[in-house]
Amino acid sequence: MGAKTIEILLVPYDVERPDTPMARGARGLLENGLPDRLREAGWEVRVTEIAAPEGTGKPQAVAGIARGIAERVERAGAEGHFPLILSGGCLASLGVVAGLQRRGLDVAAVWIDAHGDCNTPETSPSGYWDGMALAALCGLTLPEVREGAGLRPLDPGAVVHLAGRSFDPGETGNFQHLGIPRVPPEGIAGEEARERLRRCAAGRFLYLHVDVDGIDPRDAPAVGFPEPDGARLADLLGCREALPPATAITFSALSFDRARPEEAARTVEACTKLIRAFVP
Repeated sequence: MGAKTIEILLVPYDVERPDTPMARGARGLLENGLPDRLREAGWEVRVTEIAAPEGTGKPQAVAGIARGIAERVERAGAEGHFPLILSGGCLASLGVVAGLQRRGLDVAAVWIDAHGDCNTPETSPSGYWDGMALAALCGLTLPEVREGAGLRPLDPGAVVHLAGRSFDPGETGNFQHLGIPRVPPEGIAGEEARERLRRCAAGRFLYLHVDVDGIDPRDAPAVGFPEPDGARLADLLGCREALPPATAITFSALSFDRARPEEAARTVEACTKLIRAFVP
């Protein structure tokens, strides 16, 4: 039997900052009606906000946010609730996976993102930590955050990256080093991609990580770093045929600061459809 309650974990931070458009974007999903859409679909909805520790440096703050996420994800599972994480950035994934691991689950991650998020400090042109989230999840970088969250690095064989189309030169080598397959937007509907997803998730519990800029802007335009020619929503929904129901979902990197009401509504609709497809 599926979860009757969706527990929304609000993580209003872009890395450790609460004052950027993407940090505000996490709350923007709530303000633009996502909880009402979920209630209309039959779920009860609870909202819990994750707070960053005060008076600490950047590594401690980011690790503290991840620990807070991990604790709430673990508790939601114990209570039979489905954890839905709304985050300013992708580093929330470290806390989500750590929380699932606390429950003894072997996790597979399907990572939807226009960008690679597989940088390290050595390969990143900007030094932006959020662009290192997937590399950190697989044990390649940010050990202070990973260890602070209590995360065991994922086996790269349990990860598939979907919808990437804006990679930094150095991070492509990191993908090759880790052996993480990348499926471009135009390949998502193909049988080869479906087979990769089946192998990734076989015998594991699915974590669906959705950086919303992975979705084509025609379907979800309210994002911080829009990239054209993304994955069409229908193709992403079709991936459900090859995957088990999700055990947790993250939506990250939204921005409603400049979105027109119609664009905000379209983005909320895309997120709602993904939840309805993947939440048991």
